[in-house]
Amino acid sequence: MPVSARLMERWFAGALNYSPTDKDEALCINQDGQPYPPDMYDMTSIKLEWILKYPRAQAQYMALQQRERLTTPRAVESLHKCLSRVRTPDTTIDALALCNGDLTELHKRFQFQFAGVESTFGQKLDEFLLKRLTNSGLPDDLTGALGSFNIYAAVAYAEFNREARRATVTSIYLYVRDSYTFSDRSHDQSQYLGHWNHKRVVLVPAAAAAGIVGIRWLDYPVVVEGRRSRDNIYYPTRNRSFREWQQRHRRGGDFIIFSDYRCVTLPQPIEIDFS
Repeated sequence: MPVSARLMERWFAGALNYSPTDKDEALCINQDGQPYPPDMYDMTSIKLEWILKYPRAQAQYMALQQRERLTTPRAVESLHKCLSRVRTPDTTIDALALCNGDLTELHKRFQFQFAGVESTFGQKLDEFLLKRLTNSGLPDDLTGALGSFNIYAAVAYAEFNREARRATVTSIYLYVRDSYTFSDRSHDQSQYLGHWNHKRVVLVPAAAAAGIVGIRWLDYPVVVEGRRSRDNIYYPTRNRSFREWQQRHRRGGDFIIFSDYRCVTLPQPIEIDFS
């Protein structure tokens, strides 16, 4: 079974769970004002090895490891903030060990940079055009599973000097974190997810292109491959379609996905001064 299908089955089978606002989603707060329960964190379904088989993901994974990406002013500021909390003279820290091996805690405490996949206008347009040329407009399994997502970098190992006035980051953890959700950003049109029927999904080029550039588009069913029949009528589906299903059936659980992680030794360590 495709990864995207497994994730969707999980969503439909899950207890009702969603974030009412953008802020709630960022904080993983659900409709009851409570943190997402532990079973709404999926730590096993997505593997980096699978993600990196896709060239667009591999390109961003490699880009994230470049020194100029890891040492932007904002990244350095984040490193200074997270490492200042654990300053210890003449010590080497293992950030994941400090988080008791919990990747979700590592993300909260030591994540400092990321790279987006299909997250910019240019990336979305390139991928849309590529699918039109190579896959009859159909989204591949990576898009179906994660849509646009981020690869994150967090501190792995850092060495503090004798006075703890300097930290040297010698390696980083790389991983994917994504929200499997059908939320729309406030004031945006509901995201187009394709035209669906009971067998498969197709992309209507005009509707997909309108979604990329943010143009409102009237939804209408389409007929594919000849005469009108149950098997070749496709209906427009958007994020709001899933939200409506949730409210009708009181089921459907948004959840957080973490991939496994890789530890990468930096060819040139990053030094952070505290003086």
